[in-house]
Amino acid sequence: MPTMVEPIRVLVCGAGSASHALAGIISMHPGVELRVFIDKPDKVCRWREQMNSHGLTVTVWKENTDRVNFVANPFLVTDNPEEAARQCDLIILALPAFLHWQYLNLLARYIEERAIIVGLPGHSGFEFDVRNALGPKVNTCVVMNFESLPWVCSLVELGKAVNILGTKKQLTGALEGDLTQVRIVDPVGCLQSLVGDMPKLFVSGHLLGITLMSLNCCHPIMMYGRWKDWNGSLLEEPPLFYHEIDKYTSELIEKISDEILKISYSIATEFPNVDLSQVISFYEWFIIHYGNYIKDQTNLMTIFRTHSRYEGITHPMLPTIDGKYMPNFNQRFLTEDVPFNLVVIRGIAEIAGVQTPYIDTVLSWCQNKLEKEYLVGSRLVGKDLATTRCPQRYGFKTLADILTNTL
Repeated sequence: MPTMVEPIRVLVCGAGSASHALAGIISMHPGVELRVFIDKPDKVCRWREQMNSHGLTVTVWKENTDRVNFVANPFLVTDNPEEAARQCDLIILALPAFLHWQYLNLLARYIEERAIIVGLPGHSGFEFDVRNALGPKVNTCVVMNFESLPWVCSLVELGKAVNILGTKKQLTGALEGDLTQVRIVDPVGCLQSLVGDMPKLFVSGHLLGITLMSLNCCHPIMMYGRWKDWNGSLLEEPPLFYHEIDKYTSELIEKISDEILKISYSIATEFPNVDLSQVISFYEWFIIHYGNYIKDQTNLMTIFRTHSRYEGITHPMLPTIDGKYMPNFNQRFLTEDVPFNLVVIRGIAEIAGVQTPYIDTVLSWCQNKLEKEYLVGSRLVGKDLATTRCPQRYGFKTLADILTNTL
């Protein structure tokens, strides 16, 4: 069995809040050679300038409103894919899903055999993109996908400061690949040591379970619930995204959660050896991950309305010249969470033969706002499927295709 090598070479991809938080925390570990890869030379230059002048400051907020500040140790920031990926043991993609293919495609020729590739989070269909980019090389690697970020975090300034506003209690993930072939014998334990004691990382089951359990599909549902009857009237101020959720929208989220559970049950019935135990109700997920932050756990509506870490978060809005606001439909809650979450889940449902009337209702409204065509009638055959990660885009036609073509 391959043994651990020193130092551990870790690559973090991205320039957002997640990559800043990861880089800051990982940099504090001895025996780690850390690199950050950004496919934007201007951002690389700015980050390097900040690092040379004062370094990256990470502020971690505690539950009692106390906070801890530390300055990250220096590390490499580069836009050169070969310099970034060469001899890397652990490659973490901590960036929006629509950038995964771009980054994987740039890094693919330099990712060496026995590497570990992590989506943190990978979002729905992450494993499809990894296989497509790496080709046969993926069979020598291990791929992990996690359901969300370890923290709620926000970027203060590129390369200069990031806030970690809340830490989740646990993260669920899945892993595929031959652990006897990778340089890090215990990838989960290694990643746990890098992110810290919390959240606890639980890895089990099939990667498809994480694809089905992507909670980001809640965002399009909440956008639909709030704006489905909007008549174009301008608002005096942005409405709260979570704390003003209504009963109709919260119940719609529950109905779509039930549809996803039906997809999981259908697949498990046909393929009983495929472990999809990660797929649980959205209500259960929020209680498990955010229980300490929720004052009223009665139902999904009270969960969203009393979640302390959601306080003050508003709907994405555009200001008008007269100081009022209108909804912004060209924002990641739709532009990312529809093609890389909702459409993927709908594509799996279609192949599994599971009817999803509530998903279809939301998806039809969303694609209209995005001016995209995914769903035509009752089938995913629209002209814009190539811009999504639904299984149909990769030519998968059966559940066996999905399950055997992941890794």
